Amino acid sequence: MIDDHNHEDDVDDDEGDSDDTLQLELSTQSQIFLDMRQQNLDLLEIATRVAGYSGEQGPLKQSDTRQVLKSIWELYSEFYTWIDPEEAADEDEEDMDE
Repeated sequence: MIDDHNHEDDVDDDEGDSDDTLQLELSTQSQIFLDMRQQNLDLLEIATRVAGYSGEQGPLKQSDTRQVLKSIWELYSEFYTWIDPEEAADEDEEDMDE
């Protein structure tokens, strides 16, 4: 019996599956990245509100900006450690090494 089947088709199918898998992986990674960025923005908004700077007061004075940002950053950092305690542990280990 003669095999008239073209083996190049098999290679194309494998490459197509590989391309689909790669596209799915890239799409998944992109979505995870976007979800994490949105989570960071949400945490920053919450920290800003908790710090009392939700936009209901007038514009900040230039001399107050540094203290306001420091307050917001401290709250944001605390909230972030609640969400990703592993990263906080990694930072603690780095601080100990220094």
